[in-house]
Amino acid sequence: MDLVQHALDPSNTAMMWNAMVSDSIKPFIIPVVGLLVGAAMMAAPATNTVGKLVLYFGAQSFMNIYMGWVMRTSVTVPAGTYIQQTNSTLETDLTGCPAGFALTAMQQVISFVVFMLFFTGAWFTPYRYTPKKLNSTFEVFCVIVFGCVFALNIALNNFSLGYISIAVNLIIRSCLPLSTFLSQQGLALFNLYPFKPCRPKEIILMVIGVACAAVFTLARIMGSASQGKGSSNMVLGVVVCVASLLCGSLNLALAGVLGETKLNVFDTVAYMAIPATLFLLPIAMFLQKPVPGEWPKVFGVSHMSDFEILQGVWALNNRTMAWLVLSGVFSFGYNIIQFSIVHTLSPSATAFGGNFNKAALIFLTLLLPFLRVHELPGPPYIQVIWGAVTVNIAAFSYYSYLQIRAKEDAGMQHEAQLLSEHDEDDEESTSHGPGDSGSSSSEDPGLWGALMGKFGLCAADYDSRAVAT
Repeated sequence: MDLVQHALDPSNTAMMWNAMVSDSIKPFIIPVVGLLVGAAMMAAPATNTVGKLVLYFGAQSFMNIYMGWVMRTSVTVPAGTYIQQTNSTLETDLTGCPAGFALTAMQQVISFVVFMLFFTGAWFTPYRYTPKKLNSTFEVFCVIVFGCVFALNIALNNFSLGYISIAVNLIIRSCLPLSTFLSQQGLALFNLYPFKPCRPKEIILMVIGVACAAVFTLARIMGSASQGKGSSNMVLGVVVCVASLLCGSLNLALAGVLGETKLNVFDTVAYMAIPATLFLLPIAMFLQKPVPGEWPKVFGVSHMSDFEILQGVWALNNRTMAWLVLSGVFSFGYNIIQFSIVHTLSPSATAFGGNFNKAALIFLTLLLPFLRVHELPGPPYIQVIWGAVTVNIAAFSYYSYLQIRAKEDAGMQHEAQLLSEHDEDDEESTSHGPGDSGSSSSEDPGLWGALMGKFGLCAADYDSRAVAT
């Protein structure tokens, strides 16, 4: 009996948990469970839609946590290791691999290799895949522009993960609706984009959400400074994350200006991987940037390029390089899952899933110690952090709800208009009689045009999905 009580004691259970599960595995337990449960639920028709949302959460949280782990928290060189180059011993672990531009370029190359393996393997089977043909110079230009801006968005985001936590990164990226709205309105001033309607309630909600994100970030930086930890690198990470956010907004705005090429995930890899890699290579090879943590002590310099960091990591720990290569495979798989789910769910379900994933991961990061880069600061900063993140999530969730309602109302009005036009056509056909069937058929192109206009809503729905995810 004493043995059972000893085993069930919470403190002993926690010790057994820590002994059985390594710190490297703990962050991935929740995402992996989400992937497995989501896949199982998708197999049953009754829970198929919910299963897709659970799978979406598992895939999105796994990719966020994995990239944060690779860039920031994985142990590259353990503490106590003697570094011959600088004739010193590491006092703390050398963690991560802060080479965001090089890593993104590597992911593009690996995704292209994986695509070519799939393309070659399927060529001689009934499942042969042929990428969509680009029919004009304009489409080629669109693909190159989209590829470069998208790659810069991902590279800056990866860069920021080497300097800030996942929670700070996610709460900054939750401000995407306001930055996209401002980008679209700015382009509209030059007649490059139609003006978006300015609804006061939605704008107020976006401003509140962004203000709370700023308060959260400031409290995190000031809290780290109060604990005697350097905050300059965190400020750099925040600035780069904001730049990534602006690139994401520009990408969405350019989609409206240049037109949607409607490439699926395989077409995107086939056409954009090489231009994106060529665009990122000069930045990765020549841009000198400050390196965080113990990196200056290991290499004896405070600024390095991504290429120099990769060379150093290869010399110090080949296993870390393997994690970087594996991120390219995971990135390709994540894009396939995301593309499949987003294009089979309704816009409202996708918006809900994207917002829920962000909110859940932020809360999990604050609640679970093994997901944090650093310990949370004490009062009053921790109270400010919790208050800011709660109001931020509430504001953007309500904003998404209003967007979904507006889309549904617009869709209902459009359907009512189509039904009204169809009834008018029937009345004209009946009043003129059979002898005037030619006039009835002449109205058909207008009806089909209206129906095609209805399907034209899909592009707007796609934009709303991109903003919400």
